[in-house]
Amino acid sequence: MAWKFHNNAPIYVQIMEEIKLRIAKGVLKPGDKVPPVRDLAINAGVNPNTMQKALAELENEKLIYTERTNGKYVTDNKKVLKGVLTI
Repeated sequence: MAWKFHNNAPIYVQIMEEIKLRIAKGVLKPGDKVPPVRDLAINAGVNPNTMQKALAELENEKLIYTERTNGKYVTDNKKVLKGVLTI
């Protein structure tokens, strides 16, 4: 089922907020592997490039990180997560 988006903000920003919310709610826990870009894009009903942009921004914010050849993971850095958990 596709995620719901509104016209008040770019879709990639809304995706970032949804992923942050999932981290805050514990759906994605520290150290969890983030699903592949294509799987997330299909689930959200968006272009994979849009999903990749959102994930790249989350990586810039240090909320997720990439392990070469293994994928993307939610950070376990408590200082970084503290900002997300106050959502």
